[in-house]
Amino acid sequence: MFLKRWCVNPRQLGAILPSSKALAKAMAECALEGRSPDEWIVELGAGTGRFTQALIEAGIPEERLLCIEIDPFLAEYLQEKFPKACVLTGNACYLEELMEKHSGKNIRTIISGLPMLNFPAVVQQKILRGCFHILKEEGQFLQFSYSPFASLSTSRFPLQKRHRKMILLNFPPASIWSYTQKEDFFE
Repeated sequence: MFLKRWCVNPRQLGAILPSSKALAKAMAECALEGRSPDEWIVELGAGTGRFTQALIEAGIPEERLLCIEIDPFLAEYLQEKFPKACVLTGNACYLEELMEKHSGKNIRTIISGLPMLNFPAVVQQKILRGCFHILKEEGQFLQFSYSPFASLSTSRFPLQKRHRKMILLNFPPASIWSYTQKEDFFE
């Protein structure tokens, strides 16, 4: 499925290979840290469900997952693979509109499989604004990068970043970063 969708739109996927199980497991571990049982997790760019599967295996109930996917074919695939999860088809730039029916959910973590480095700053800002509007206080945005450096600029956006993990068992190796809002810039 990944290869098929990559052939259709390689820039949208942002990678030549799917994320490794090691990266997915590490993302799930970071998402689980400090999580309470009533929380929901939002996954941006859910793709073929590698992170979704890792989150479920780590103990997050499938019915507490909101998966956002822009590609309608992948969204349909995800809904079939994870029937209890809520899969929404749409662009993460319009996250608030996509999540309108889910605004009362307790969301403290958003994990992102989006290729943020491929996006211009204005698109990054639009995505981040939507994320920090739906995140509860002290919510975190988890993003991985194929570089040891953060994929989001904390000089451009008022975010605090924290390097969480380096995953060497991925091609290419990846770093996981956690971002929190410094101030209410996105309000």
